[in-house]
Amino acid sequence: MQENGFFYRSLNGENLFPGKGRKSKMAFLSLYRKYRPRTFEDLAGQQHVVRTLQNALKQNRIAHAYLFAGPRGTGKTSTARLFAQALNCVKGPTVEPCGECDSCRSIISGQSVDVIEIDAASNRGIDEIRDLREKVKFYPTEGKYKVYIIDEVHMLTKGAFNALLKTLEEPPSNVVFILATTEAHKVLDTILSRCQRFDFTLLSSEDIIQRLEYICQQEKVNYEREALSLITSASMGGLRDAISLLDQAITYTDGNLNREAVQEMLGKVDLSFLGSFMERVLARDTAAILKMTGEIIDSGKSISVFVQDLINFLHQVMLYKECGRDPAIFNLTEEMYSRLEEVAGGVDTARLIRFLDILTDVERQLTFSEQPRIILELGLIKMTARTEENQLAELENRLRELEEKVEQLSRGNLSLAAASRPVAGGTTTGRSSTISKETAHIEEDTSAYKPEVPGDSGAQQEAGEEAALAYGVEDIRDKYWKEILKRIRENDFKVYALLADAVPFSIEGNRLYIQVLAQFHKNNAEKQADFIKRIIYQVCNYNFEPVFFVEGEMPEKKTGPVNDSKAVKPASKGNPVQETAVDRVVKAFNGKIIKVDYDVLKDKESEQGV
Repeated sequence: MQENGFFYRSLNGENLFPGKGRKSKMAFLSLYRKYRPRTFEDLAGQQHVVRTLQNALKQNRIAHAYLFAGPRGTGKTSTARLFAQALNCVKGPTVEPCGECDSCRSIISGQSVDVIEIDAASNRGIDEIRDLREKVKFYPTEGKYKVYIIDEVHMLTKGAFNALLKTLEEPPSNVVFILATTEAHKVLDTILSRCQRFDFTLLSSEDIIQRLEYICQQEKVNYEREALSLITSASMGGLRDAISLLDQAITYTDGNLNREAVQEMLGKVDLSFLGSFMERVLARDTAAILKMTGEIIDSGKSISVFVQDLINFLHQVMLYKECGRDPAIFNLTEEMYSRLEEVAGGVDTARLIRFLDILTDVERQLTFSEQPRIILELGLIKMTARTEENQLAELENRLRELEEKVEQLSRGNLSLAAASRPVAGGTTTGRSSTISKETAHIEEDTSAYKPEVPGDSGAQQEAGEEAALAYGVEDIRDKYWKEILKRIRENDFKVYALLADAVPFSIEGNRLYIQVLAQFHKNNAEKQADFIKRIIYQVCNYNFEPVFFVEGEMPEKKTGPVNDSKAVKPASKGNPVQETAVDRVVKAFNGKIIKVDYDVLKDKESEQGV
C-alpha cells in the first residue's frame, strides 16, 4: 500500500502489506524502536501494571482515563499503545491482540486515526486542548475506541489543564484518555483524582539483562554477560536507555561485546582500579589517592563518572558486608566477589556510610562547580582525614564491636578457664607484664569475657578468694585504676565523669567497693555497672563486681575503715587511700580546707551534663 510516495512498514522494517510496494532496503532502525513490545508478554517488568490492565480487559471494566507515571524508559508509552491495540483489535477488547487485523497493523505502524498521540511538551497551550475537546465528539473510524495518549502531560499550562478537566471527567463512552508523565507531582490534583493511576518503576538489573540478551541473540551479536551488566548499570534502571547503549556498543565493538570494550566506551573505571583505590583510602594514604585520581583524570575519564563508579562500588561493598553472597541481590562474577571481599574485610558499615555521604555530597556539588577536580580532591581528603568527627565515629564503632562480641559470648556456652583468672602467689612484676600486654589490644581482650553464671556460688567464692590473694585494693588503685579510667573515657565520657573522682576502697571476694563523690554519681554509676565491670575485666583480667557507695557513708559490707579525715593516709592493705578531688587540690596547692559545699559541686556537674 502506497500513499503520497510512502510505503507503510512495521517498526522492524518489514512491509506491512506483503505484495504491495517496491522491495527496497529499509533505512537503519534504532534497536529501541525495532524491539518495541508487541504484546503484554514482551513488556519487561511492570507486572503489577500488566496484570491490572489485562484483568480490566477480561472483565470489560474499561476506565475513561488512566495516568501512567514513572521514570523515563520504563515502558509507559509502549504500554499505552499496547492497551490501545487491545481495545481496538477486531477481537477486542482482548488481552491478546492479533497484530494482523487492519486496526492492529495501523496502530503498530503509527498510522491509526483512532489512536492519537499528543506531545504535551510542544502542544501545551489552551488552544490545542480546546481543539482536542472538539475532536473528541467524533466517533472512532476503524476501531471501537478513540484513544488519546498525551505524553509528558505535566508540561500543560494551568489553563490547558482546566480546559481538559471537564472533558476528562465526562468524555464520550467510546473515548479513553491515557496520560503519561515522568513528574506526576506537577499534575493538578483535580486531574489526578479523575484518573486510574499506575506507577511504573525502574526495572531490575536481571529484567534488563534478559531483554538485552534476547536482542543480541536476535541480532546475531556475540556478547559477554559482564558487558551487558555494565550497560545495565549505566542505564540506571531505564530499559530504553539500556537498549540505546547496546545499539551504540554493537557499533563500537563491531558486534563483539566484551567487558573491556564496553567499559572503554562508557568511560567507566576498571573494577581492579576501584578496589586498589579504596584500599589506599582505608589505609589513609592521601598522597597515593591523589596521585591515582590524577591518573584517572589525565586518561580522559569524566570526574562525574568516576565519582558515580566509586559510589556504586561502595554501595555494593556495603550490601555484600551486610548480606553476603545473596543471589537475590548480586549477579556478579567470581572476580567481582573477590574484590568486594577484599574491601569489605577492612572496613565497617558505619565508615562505608560516611564515605557514601561524602561522595554523594561531592556528586551534588560537581553539577554547579567550575572546579570539579578540586571538589573531588577535597572530598577524598575528608575520607582519609582523622577529624574529630571521624575519631568519635571510630570510637563508637569500636564500642559497638566490643558489645557485639560480648553479646555473642554471653549467648554461647563458654566458661572462664582457670588460666584466665589471676594466679595466686604470682609476682608483681609478672602480673604487671601480663596486664601491659593485654591493655595494648582492647578490641581483642573481650573474646575471653563472660558474665558470671548465676547460682554458681561455690565457683564465685573460690574466684573471690583467688582475687583477694592476687590483688590488694592498693594494687587496683595504684597500678590499674588510672588505666581503667582511661579506657572508660575512650568509650564513654559521661561514665568517666561519674568516676573521675572515685576511689577503689576495698575488695571482698569478687566485689570491688568503689567510693564516689555524691549520691548522684552513685545512682548513675550503678546504671552503668555492666559497662564498668567489662572495662575492669579488660585491665585486671578478673570479673570484679563493682559496688558503689557515697563518700562519707559506710559501704554495704565493711572490709576496711572509712576515711573520715581529709588527710591522705599511707597506702596499705589495711588502710587504703581515700583521696578525693578536694584532697588532690589541697595536696597540689599545699592548702588548707575551710569548707566544702558538696551541693554546689553536684549542681555544677549537673549543669555540665554529667
